[in-house]
Amino acid sequence: MVDKIEEQYLEKVLEIATKNLEQIKEKIGANASDLSRMNNYFWENYTEFDEYGYEMYDHKQAMQVGESWQKEYLKDMQRYEKMQENPYFGRVDFCYEGEDEPESYYIGIGNLAGGRAVLPLVYDWRAPVSGLFYDFDKGPASFEAPMGTLTGEITRKRQYKIRDGRLQYVVESDINIDDEILQMALSEHTDASLKSIVTTIQKEQNQIIRDKAHKILVVQGCAGSGKTSVALHRIAYLLYHNRDKLKAAQVLVLSPNSIFGDYISRILPELGEENICEMTLDDYAYRELQELGEAEDRYDELERALTGNAHPEAIYRQTKDFVAELDQFILELEWEVVDIRDFSYGKVSKSSDEISRLFYEQFADVPIFERMERIAELVIDEEETLRGRDLEEEDRLDVIAKMNAMYEISDPKALYNHFLRETGREELPEESRVIPYEDVYPLLYFKYMTQKMPKHDRVRHLVIDEMQDYSYLQYRLLSLMFHCPMTILGDRMQTMGEKQRDVLKFLPKIFGKQVHCVEMTKSYRSTTEIMEYAKHFSENGTDAAESVERHGEMPQEQNFANRAAMWDAIAEQIQASGDLHTRAVICLNQEESAKAAEKLRARGVECTLLNKESMKFTPGISVLPFYLAKGLEFDGVFIPDVQAYTTPLHHQAMYINATRALHVLKLYQIAE
Repeated sequence: MVDKIEEQYLEKVLEIATKNLEQIKEKIGANASDLSRMNNYFWENYTEFDEYGYEMYDHKQAMQVGESWQKEYLKDMQRYEKMQENPYFGRVDFCYEGEDEPESYYIGIGNLAGGRAVLPLVYDWRAPVSGLFYDFDKGPASFEAPMGTLTGEITRKRQYKIRDGRLQYVVESDINIDDEILQMALSEHTDASLKSIVTTIQKEQNQIIRDKAHKILVVQGCAGSGKTSVALHRIAYLLYHNRDKLKAAQVLVLSPNSIFGDYISRILPELGEENICEMTLDDYAYRELQELGEAEDRYDELERALTGNAHPEAIYRQTKDFVAELDQFILELEWEVVDIRDFSYGKVSKSSDEISRLFYEQFADVPIFERMERIAELVIDEEETLRGRDLEEEDRLDVIAKMNAMYEISDPKALYNHFLRETGREELPEESRVIPYEDVYPLLYFKYMTQKMPKHDRVRHLVIDEMQDYSYLQYRLLSLMFHCPMTILGDRMQTMGEKQRDVLKFLPKIFGKQVHCVEMTKSYRSTTEIMEYAKHFSENGTDAAESVERHGEMPQEQNFANRAAMWDAIAEQIQASGDLHTRAVICLNQEESAKAAEKLRARGVECTLLNKESMKFTPGISVLPFYLAKGLEFDGVFIPDVQAYTTPLHHQAMYINATRALHVLKLYQIAE
């Protein structure tokens, strides 16, 4: 129920946002004219500037100031444009100690006021007073202000869903409800038992969101438990409480694919104009191995697995046992790849025995192919001390190159092939630049363990989603690449493989005692009927999910005599479901997805075919393979050719397919 007072307040806010937007656009135009005029003046008169450079200096200073103002104006313009669509998302009423009446504070992506020396209508979510909204439930509270700590009592908390400048609903709650589906459920029902369930769920989620005690927080959450939403609100919370140390650009999300990255980028209005960084681990591997070849991604491997054509060691080469083989080979490698001999440069001489001691003892913890550079640095330091001056850069590089010449072989691909040959395995073909997926991460691990690799100190918080789809080897790599706090989340039930992978068994062994694991077992995003149906496809016929009572229509299984009849029905039912905001036709693989899109378009259904190259998630009708649907949700899901799902991997795919549906699930098969 939307009350009139709230609608009137929103109208007032939108009016001010529009007015401020018009004013800032005028400033942008005027400032652009000033910059253009100064630029023209420079080119017309710079030959006549004074010989001491004072005029040139003044001109540069004026241009820099103008450009700086222009950047600020443009940021303000973007903020006001966003505020026209969604100006605020929360409100807290706070009665200061000693006062009789509470003050209302609306919280949004930025401050909004009707003029100078006027109290804001909306407060920035990073403002001190906004801590009341984030840190306290209804009751006694306080916040830090410039004049000291202010205490009092929170008498009311409200949350809002505003879309395109229209108030959709208002949620009255004692605590923050972060998940939109929970917000909607509370806005539509006043049932006391539902309110109790939602409150319990949110309190559990708040413990995860506000956890600052553990460096590595691992969340095992069943399908529909809201774990992705929790992770993103955790990012917002950490950004708020560490805003002097942590910026959005220093947060990296490792997502399953670019579609998912785009999907989550629009969830958090609190982030305002700031963007968190997102990439896939496969993208990173591709870049790091580019000079060695074209690395395949997990979807290339999965497509082979779906048809039974996976490499026989595809799974083994990601395991702890295979990593142990690699480690043993690398340990023995240091005695095989280097020919140590006497070395001299300028006034400095090093015997082979001294270089051996440095190589095998002093720098034993340094990657093999970085050690000679370290020894070269010692030679350079000694030479500079004896000369009493620094060496030229060209001379420094010459010393390093001559020292590195003691390596007889250093090419990672050649060394990895040597490992494969030594262990009786088939080598990577020299004539092909394609690096098969089963060898991508062993090869990347080989590089990290033997070479000087880039540090990722810029990343100050790492989020890993779909944790169950990362192997032991990939987590070992991540532990080498990142030393920052992490939030790791996923669901063992949604493993993209024939068997579920429970990473909780080995994560503490990789990251140590700093790992803290929590479980989210309450499923509420999909209806009870959909979750009960999905359990039929889980590995053991059940899972740990506790389905919250949110009822809807039963999943429908439909049989057809032929494909033409099946696609006629799918097209007709999709077109009849226009009230659903997002719909998806989920297929077994990319080839079937392409065929499905063609069948639908031939029947007048406009749809978007998604593949692994897709970068954007767009509302409407999507057609995609199951592995790209990971992490996404749709109001309605339509699954064709159910009869083709016959193997354990196919059953895992069907579980993922079914749990993508929030409200409507329809399945179609050709009768045998």
